Amino acid sequence: MAVIAIAPRTVSAPLPAHALWGTYVFVAWTTLTTIDPITVGPLPIKPLLLLLALATWYPYRSRIRIPFTTPVLFVAIGIPIVWSFVAIWYEHPYAGYSPSPVQLMTEHAGRFVYLLIYLPLADAVLQGDGRRGLALWIGPALALCALTWVLYLLNYRLGIDVGVSFVAEEGPARSRWGPLAGVIEAYGQGVGRTAFANQIVIIPAIAVLMGLGLGLHGQSARRQRRLLLAGLLFALATLYPIHTRGITIGVFGMLVVIAILSGRIGSAWPIALLGVITALLFFGSLDPGASAFLKGDRSDLSTQQRLVQGPLLLAEWERRPLFGSGLGATLPSGYFRSASQPFSFELTYHAILFQNGIIGLALFLGVPLFAALQSLLAMRWLPRKERALAAAGAAGISGLLVACSTNPYLISTFGMLALAASIAVCARAVHLARDLREPARLNA
Repeated sequence: MAVIAIAPRTVSAPLPAHALWGTYVFVAWTTLTTIDPITVGPLPIKPLLLLLALATWYPYRSRIRIPFTTPVLFVAIGIPIVWSFVAIWYEHPYAGYSPSPVQLMTEHAGRFVYLLIYLPLADAVLQGDGRRGLALWIGPALALCALTWVLYLLNYRLGIDVGVSFVAEEGPARSRWGPLAGVIEAYGQGVGRTAFANQIVIIPAIAVLMGLGLGLHGQSARRQRRLLLAGLLFALATLYPIHTRGITIGVFGMLVVIAILSGRIGSAWPIALLGVITALLFFGSLDPGASAFLKGDRSDLSTQQRLVQGPLLLAEWERRPLFGSGLGATLPSGYFRSASQPFSFELTYHAILFQNGIIGLALFLGVPLFAALQSLLAMRWLPRKERALAAAGAAGISGLLVACSTNPYLISTFGMLALAASIAVCARAVHLARDLREPARLNA
C-alpha cells in the first residue's frame, strides 16, 4: 500500500503554546492531587482550573474539526443534566451521614463535566506530530511515578516520617500524604503499597509510550527510542510500589491489545514484553493481589466486598432497568463503601447500571468504545508511526475500562482525564486517516 503524504493543513500548528498553559495547570493539578488542598469558598479548585483551561484554549483554538466532539459533549453535559432529572424524579433514601441528597447528586453530576478537558487535549494532539499535546499529560503522569517511588523508598524502605496521616472516614487502610490520599503502608508492614486512585493515568501513559516507541525505526531514531524505552520501563516498574490489582490488570489488558495489534504495526517486541509481564505476574511478586486474582483466587477481603456489592446494585437496577435511579443515588439497604461518597462503589459498571440504567451505561461506554473502534479502523490508512499511536489509543481505552471495572476510578476527575487523553489519541488517528483517505479515493 502506498503511503500518501499528510496534508499540509494537518501538520501546521496554528494553536499557540500560550493557549495551553491553563490546560497544563489543570492536568498537572489533577494528576498530582486526589484531595484539593485549596478551596475557593465552598468550591474545590479543580472546577475553576477546568474553566481556566477551557477559557485560555477557546479563543486560540485551531479550526481543525475535532473528532468525537458531539458524543464527548453529551457525556460531559448531557448525562449530568438528564440523569439529575432522573434523580429528582425519584425519592432516595440516604445512606451517609452528612451530605444531603442534592449535594450528592451535584457532586456526582460534576464529575462527568471534567471530560471537557478532551477538547483542548485533542486540539493539541492534532497539531504537528502530536508530541506537544501528548507531553501535556504524559509528563505529569511520569512525575506521579517518580513521586510514588520517592514516597515508597522514604516511607517503606527507609522508615523516614514523610508526614503520612490517617483518613478515618475512608476505612482503616486509608492514608494521606499532602493532597494524595490512598493506601500508604507503614515501614515494615505489608508489601509497602503506595497507592493513589489518580495513578490510573499511568495506563494510557504506558500505552502511548509504547506507541511512540513502536512508531520509530531506523538508526536516526535510536536516541529517541532509548528515551522512550526508559520512560516506559520506569512507568511499568512503578506498578511494584503501587500494588493495586486493578491498575496492574488494566496494564496487562492494555499490553494484550497492543501485542495482538503488533503484526499490523510491524514489530514483535510488544509480544515479548507481554511475555515478561505475564511471567512476573504469575511467577513473581510484581503484584501478588493481581497474580492471585488471575489465578482464580477470590478469597481476599477486597474481592469479598465486591461480591457483596454486586447483588445489591443489580437488585436495585432491576427495579428501574432503563434509566436507573439517577445521579447521587444510594442503596436503600443503607450499604455504602464511603460515608463521604455513598454513591460511589468499586464495581463501576454495576453502579452505572443502578444509577443510569442500561441506557446510560450504553451511552457512556459507547463513546470510548466507538473511539477505540474508529482508531483501529483508521490504522489501514496510516503510516507506521501513526498506526502505532492509533493502536496505543485503542489499547489505552481497553486498559482503562478493564482497570475501572472493579475500582471507582472512572467517574472521577482523574478518571475523566485519563479517558479524555486516550480518546484524544484516537482522535488523531481518525483525523489523519480522514485526510489520507480522501486523496486515495480521488486517485482510485
